[in-house]
Order: sequence, then C-alpha cells, then structure tokens
Amino acid sequence: NHKLTHQLQITSSEGSCASICTTPPGTPILHSSSSTSSCRQPKTKKIMYDLTENDDFDREMIATYEEVAKLYPRPGVYRPVVLIGAPGVGRNELRRRLVARDPEKFRSPVPYTTRPIRTGEVAGREYIFVARDKMEADIAAGKFIEHGEYKGHLYGTSGESVKSIVNAGCVCVLSPHYQAIKALRTVQTKPFIIHIKPPEFDILKKSRTESRAKSTFDESNARAFTDDEFNDMLKSAERIDFLYGHFFDEVIVNDELLTAFEQLMSVVQRLENEPLWAPAAWVQ
Repeated sequence: NHKLTHQLQITSSEGSCASICTTPPGTPILHSSSSTSSCRQPKTKKIMYDLTENDDFDREMIATYEEVAKLYPRPGVYRPVVLIGAPGVGRNELRRRLVARDPEKFRSPVPYTTRPIRTGEVAGREYIFVARDKMEADIAAGKFIEHGEYKGHLYGTSGESVKSIVNAGCVCVLSPHYQAIKALRTVQTKPFIIHIKPPEFDILKKSRTESRAKSTFDESNARAFTDDEFNDMLKSAERIDFLYGHFFDEVIVNDELLTAFEQLMSVVQRLENEPLWAPAAWVQ
C-alpha cells in the first residue's frame, strides 16, 4: 500500500521530479448520510481520516450514486485531458506525443520548481523557477493541484496554469500523479480523465522488449525494465483502478505505443465534437 504522511517525499518514476497531491492536515470526522436520504445524496461511511491511509480513505469516500448528464462541447472552450496511470506505463510519452502533434492546440502546464536553473534551460520553458518560501506559501494556500519534493527541491503544477491554457482556447494535457484527480475533478475544471493501463504481464514484457523501452525507474535511463518493475506496474494499475476507477471517462491499454496514441487521438476528437456523460453538476 502507498503510505502517505502530511510531509511527504517521493521519487517520480516517469519524469525528472516527484508529483504528489497535497493531503489536508488534521483528522476530521466524516458523517454518513441518513438512511432516509434521497438517492441523489452521495452516501459515505463515518470514518476517521488517517493521513497514513490516504488511499484507503479515498476508497471509503466513493459516492454510491452520482447523477450524470450529457455535457455538450463549447466552441473554443476545451476540457482538460488528464492521463492517469501507473509509474512507467507511458502516460508521459503519450502526453508528449499529443502536444507534439499540434503544439498550437495542445499544451501542458510548465511546472514550478525551487531548484536552481541549469545551463541551457530557459526560465518559463522547462520550468518556472521560484523561491522556496514563495512556493511553500502557495502550496499552503492551495494553489497547486499537485506537488512533491525530489532531491531537496519542490516541484509542482499550479491550478492557475491549467486555467490559463483553457482560457487561451487550447487543450490542456496533463499526466499527473493519480492523487491529483481529487484536486482536478471540479465543476470549474471539468476534466476528461483517461486511465492509461498496462496490458497483461506477457504482452507488457514482450512489447517493451521489442520496442527496446528503457526503464523509467533508472535515473540514467540506460537499462530495460525488470520483471519486478513490470509486476509493480500491474499492481499499481490495479490499485489505481480500485481507488479511482469510478472517476475515469475512458480506458486505454498501452500494449503498443502507436496504437495507444491513435486511440488517444480518437478519444480527443470525440471529446471535442460529441456530448459525453459527466456529473450533472457540471452541466450548466
């Protein structure tokens, strides 16, 4: 199980930095809804919030009923496309390919970091470089949809950067840590969430071996995936599905990158042109 604490440090497996959603402090009691309440009221169990069991808390908070309605596309206003998946499954590569297909249309937020700028980097291109006290204050104010610490430096994605891409008439493409779903899935953002899943073990190993894929768990990016890493990927995908499967609008199995990308393009086109089911509260 993923163990979380309020002060948390993780290493990202696909990118150069960690990405984890903030966990709220304290231990509030959550009250269950009355047994006589309308079926339109989400039902929850009365449990104590435990910061060390945040994933299990998320599972307990699943509403047993959510009213849905058709959400129609609006010209020039695109819903963010959020790619969720196990570490190493290829969601970051799919995001990069989507942005590269049409950089004027598809854009990803530039992440923030407190680390020093490196030779060859341009401020605002690879990262937005900020002072640590400034970023810590913004995190405390809830301005980041996800954040984490890697090798002593903070990294994160701000909610405002997502909003600015949408307001510019572009499609915002994100590939955050799965816990960012909680911060992203709001009436203001209206994301379209896609679970990028690995295929079964034999196909996973065969496809990555044939494509000579390098392990994203290796910092030097010099070796292939191990069997243990493949098994970890499959276990992580199962857990993500168990915890957040009810939030996914689409599932794409990344058994072969080109095929998965074609499926992603097809889904994005459908999202732009067809009314699709969404929480009724999002439909104005």
